[in-house]
Amino acid sequence: MSDGVGYCEIRKIEKIDAEEFDGISRILNAIGNRTRIAMLAVISKYREVCACELQPALGMPQPTITTHLHKMYDVGILKRKEVGKFSYYSINPRFEGIVNDILRGRAETMSV
Repeated sequence: MSDGVGYCEIRKIEKIDAEEFDGISRILNAIGNRTRIAMLAVISKYREVCACELQPALGMPQPTITTHLHKMYDVGILKRKEVGKFSYYSINPRFEGIVNDILRGRAETMSV
């Protein structure tokens, strides 16, 4: 640690392989978009949502909605249930904690 003299004390910091964080990076990348966070908020509130219900809720074209849903589904954040020609999405229980933490943080960071 620096004692304020203007130099850095060199420590033997253990090497780390950044590739170990690929999974976390993919998950954060899939969540790290305001549209996808808004989708997660809707899905979290209603527990399960048909893709067609998100179009009027978000005021976006269906292909855009589908693209965002697939990005989160592909990394496992969302589960999908097919019923006829409709796809219903819900949050994978494995990711409910992180999604809830992110959504709770929304109110705290709105003034930032």
